[in-house]
Order: sequence, then structure tokens, then C-alpha cells
Amino acid sequence: MVRVVAAQAALVLACWLAHFFHGEAIMFSVFAGASIGATGVGYAAWRVFWRPTQRVLSGTSELATLYRAEVGKLAIIGGLCAVFFSLSDELVVSGLVVGLLLSLVVSSLSAILCKTPLALITE
Repeated sequence: MVRVVAAQAALVLACWLAHFFHGEAIMFSVFAGASIGATGVGYAAWRVFWRPTQRVLSGTSELATLYRAEVGKLAIIGGLCAVFFSLSDELVVSGLVVGLLLSLVVSSLSAILCKTPLALITE
């Protein structure tokens, strides 16, 4: 989880630096998209990985947790996109979509490349 969050933070920082040094509206839109994606992915990671470790959960409750995390992530992304579109006049749609997709791809690739073996559940 720490690696996924670090990858998201690096992407948002790179987009912010590009916006800071480039200064165009497209870079602001890419930064906004990456930030929105990082917020959604951060919520999903928190929802899945933060819980007490003393209790053993069934497969059904684990699946429900994953679904809640994914639906929450999509709701956060949709809500933040709506807020950015309503508040900003200089938002470029293509830049926002590129930043959002980059954020989601970075989170997926970092989760795939940094996977660890599943912990054995002992009763």
C-alpha cells in the first residue's frame, strides 16, 4: 500500500512541477486529473487495507469491502470531476482525462509490480 501511495504522490508531484514550470491551462488540467485519481485510489487503498488485524474475515465480507472501496473510489472521482468542472473556467477536458488515466494506470502498475505473497490466515 505504501508503494502505491508513493507512486501516486510522485505522479502528482511531477504534474505539479510541470504545471509550475510550464504554466499552461493544459498542465493545470493534467494536475487536477492526477490529483482526483490519487484521491480516489487513496480512499480505495484505505478502505481495503485499514482494519483491525485481530479478526478473521470471510471471503464474502472481503469481497464486499472490495466492492465498497471501488464504488467509493468511482463516486469520489465523479464528484471531484464535477466540482472541478463547475469551479474552473480554464479546465481542459483532454488534460483532465489524461491526468486521471495516468493516475489510474500508475496505481494499477505499482500494485501489479509490487505485489507481495498473500498472508496465510491461521485460525
